[in-house]
Amino acid sequence: MAINDDSVFFAEYGTVFYAEVGTALPTGGLKAFHLTDAEVASADAGKKWQNLGHTSNSNKLEISLEGGESEAFRSWLKPNLKTKKSSDGSMTVTANALQMDEETLKLIFNGKTTDNGVGANINSDPKTLAIVVITQEAQNAANPEFGFHFPKTKAAPSGGPQLNGDFIEQGVVFTVESPGTGKDDFEFMLLKDNAGA
Repeated sequence: MAINDDSVFFAEYGTVFYAEVGTALPTGGLKAFHLTDAEVASADAGKKWQNLGHTSNSNKLEISLEGGESEAFRSWLKPNLKTKKSSDGSMTVTANALQMDEETLKLIFNGKTTDNGVGANINSDPKTLAIVVITQEAQNAANPEFGFHFPKTKAAPSGGPQLNGDFIEQGVVFTVESPGTGKDDFEFMLLKDNAGA
């Protein structure tokens, strides 16, 4: 493997875009997304990716992959005769939203507009979404340097609003699901200049 200094990044800035499951990525891939774009047009006519907006810097977005371990089995003759998968893996993407506006709260809590704001239920059903996470080192960079595409997730609140930090934060956890047979559960998004052959 070649040493490539240009593919080492800091995630100094970033955001999350979301869309309906099945929404195609933009024609330009990662280069089509920009940090402060409110929305990005999909390659599908009439469909768009929406920006989740401000998320916490002190509690930065986290991608967690758990399970999927393998276990070695021995025979009397040989210590590592066979290995088999002992559990299925699961992946979550957790972000802490800072924008306490109607659109954000309805998204996270699968809520509805009320006369006073947004109504939500404690045991509401998760909202099915596709998401894209982009990261970049400089706020004014021409393009994000790295990203992730999750074609199908279930979005649900991660706890309740947190009032004890710099800003009010509301966590949202996106549980990654399989988008269908023969399709990848997620994709690392690379700029073509950094992707290699």
